[in-house]
Amino acid sequence: MPSYHEALGLLITEAQHTPPTTERVPLCDALNRVSNCTYNSPSSNPKHDTSAMDGYALNSAATKTASPSTPIIFHVAGTTAAGDLPMVISGEPDSDASVYPCVEIMTGARFPEAIEGDHRPFDACVKLEDVEVLVGKGERPSGNRYIQVVKPVDASQNRRVAGTDFVEGDAVVRAGERIRPRHVMALAAVGVREVEVTRRVRVGVFSTGNELSADARSRVHDVNGPYVTTCLRDWGVDVDFLGVLDDGAEKMVSALESHLRDNKYDIIISTGGVSTGRFDLIPAALEDLVARVIFHKIPIRPGHPALFAKIPVPDADGPETAFFGMPGNPVASAACLRFLVLPYIERLQGNSPESAIKATIRRDHEEPQTNGTTKYDTNRFGTLVSKCPSDKDVFRPGIFRRQPTSESDVMLINDHSPGKIKPFLESNCWIHIPQGKSELHEGDTVDVFLNE
Repeated sequence: MPSYHEALGLLITEAQHTPPTTERVPLCDALNRVSNCTYNSPSSNPKHDTSAMDGYALNSAATKTASPSTPIIFHVAGTTAAGDLPMVISGEPDSDASVYPCVEIMTGARFPEAIEGDHRPFDACVKLEDVEVLVGKGERPSGNRYIQVVKPVDASQNRRVAGTDFVEGDAVVRAGERIRPRHVMALAAVGVREVEVTRRVRVGVFSTGNELSADARSRVHDVNGPYVTTCLRDWGVDVDFLGVLDDGAEKMVSALESHLRDNKYDIIISTGGVSTGRFDLIPAALEDLVARVIFHKIPIRPGHPALFAKIPVPDADGPETAFFGMPGNPVASAACLRFLVLPYIERLQGNSPESAIKATIRRDHEEPQTNGTTKYDTNRFGTLVSKCPSDKDVFRPGIFRRQPTSESDVMLINDHSPGKIKPFLESNCWIHIPQGKSELHEGDTVDVFLNE
C-alpha cells in the first residue's frame, strides 16, 4: 500500500501522460482559465499623451504669474474628446499678447499638437473646477468662450504621458497563470481580445447505492453527488452529474461502459462502494472493465479506501479515462476530493501544486468539560490538543484565523466523524497532519489548506 505522498507521486506521473490541450476563447470568457502562453504588451500604453481629467489643455508656462488678482485669460479654441485625432494648433498668444489659446479636453483625449516651430506646447491640463468660464464678458467678443486661470499650473499637470503604464514587452499574464479579473482588465488595456487557454478538465460524477434511488424503501439523501459536483464547478471544471449507480455489478459495468464509450470525460468519479462490504462493487466492476488500478487503499484518515485507476475506452486503441473511487462518508469523500482529485486536475492543467499556509495550533478554550474534567492534558511539550495515528496522513477540518500581528492560527474541529456534516459546516479549512506525527500540542505549526 503506497503512502499518501507516494500516491500523490503516482497521480502526478499519470497526469503527465496526458498533456493538456488548448483552445482560444474570447477575453470575456477567460475568467479562471489557465493561460497557455505568456502575453506581453504589444506596445507601450497609453500610446499617446492623454488627459487624466476633464478640463482645458494649455501651456503651463503661460500661467506662471496667474493669481486671483491677476488672472491669465485663455481663449477656448476648440474641444477634443477621447478617440478624436489630436488638434493641431498654435499655442502662441493673440496679436496683443494678452490672450493665450486653450482646448477643452475630456478624460482620455489626446493632447493638442503644437504646429511646427511653436515654442508654447500644450503640456498640461487645468481641471474644470479650477477655472472660471467667461462667455462674451467685458471686452470679450460675444459668443466666444474664454477661461481665466487664477493660479500657476505645473508642467504635465493632469497629463498621462505615453508609455507610463505598460511598456512594450511587459508581461501581462504568464503561461500557467490563472486568469483573474485584474488580468482581464490589463489584457483589454493592451488590446488583447482573445486568449489561448488550457481546455477545462471534463469530469463525470456518479453516486452509488440503492438507498439513494427514488424508489428506495428507506431513501437516503444524496450528499456526495451535489457536493462533489459543485466543488469541481467552483474549481473551474466542466462537470456533469451522471446519476446513481445501483448496487449491482452488471448495472455498474453497463453504466460506466456507456459513458466510457462516449470518451467525453477526462475523469469519472464515484462516491461509495470502494471498501470491502458486500455491496462495495466498484473494484469488481473495474476488473470487468479491464481497468489498470494504480492504487486502492492508502494510509490516510479519512479516506483510507480511496481508489485510482485508468480504464481503457471500449473499442478504442490506447485512450484511457482516469477513475477515482472515493468513500461514501461525506467528509471522507470531501478529503479525497481535495487531496487526491484536485492535485491530479491541477497537474492535468499544467498548474503547480497548491502551497500550504503555515498556522499555529490553538485549542478551543471554550470547549466544554466532560464529566467535570477537561479533555486536554498538559506536559513538557505544552497542552495536548489531539492524538493522531502515526502510521497515517490525517486531514482534519479546522477553523483558520488571521491575527492582527500577521500571524495565523487554527483550531481543530474536535467532532470529526467522517459521516457528520454539521462540524464540517463550521470549518473553513483542512489541517494536514503528516504521517509520523502522533500528537498535536498547542503552539505546534501545521499545514493548512483553505476551503474558501
